Amino acid sequence: MKKKWFVLALIILMSANLLAQNKNSYDKINEFDSYKEGWALVQKDDKFGFINDRGRLVVPPIYDKINEFDSYKEGWALVQKDDKFGFINNDGRIVVPPIYYRINEFDSYKEGWALVQKDDKLGFINDKGRIVVPPIYDMIDEFDSYKIGWAKVYRNGKEGFIDTNGKEVVPVK
Repeated sequence: MKKKWFVLALIILMSANLLAQNKNSYDKINEFDSYKEGWALVQKDDKFGFINDRGRLVVPPIYDKINEFDSYKEGWALVQKDDKFGFINNDGRIVVPPIYYRINEFDSYKEGWALVQKDDKLGFINDKGRIVVPPIYDMIDEFDSYKIGWAKVYRNGKEGFIDTNGKEVVPVK
């Protein structure tokens, strides 16, 4: 009877070990430290993620593309999933979900803000990953072109202005 339990336990242990090996197998493992110190980019089934230098998965391989950290914002990496963009931070957590068709560089319109496009509409996120101007505009001009601290916005052929707090100070009419 003990022999049957031992064999059964051995089979279960071997099966669990095989499952764990398959779960952590990757098609490609890049060099450590090229994206972030102590991390290596991994690829599985044409998707990308990261493991740390202990071999632990820190970002699951679910992204179509991952840019280098710090190219848009310090401590963040631009990720692409299903033709949409977002950001992960240097802890591997999503700080901006990949829901935008385009994300411009931070500070090009206003310090700490990045222009985003969702569907055909534009808005802004801040450097904390929060939406400060919802993507509801067809076009947004640069700040300070018409009045210091204001940017002209366009929606459905009409114009208005937002301020540097993201508030619509002249309604689009």
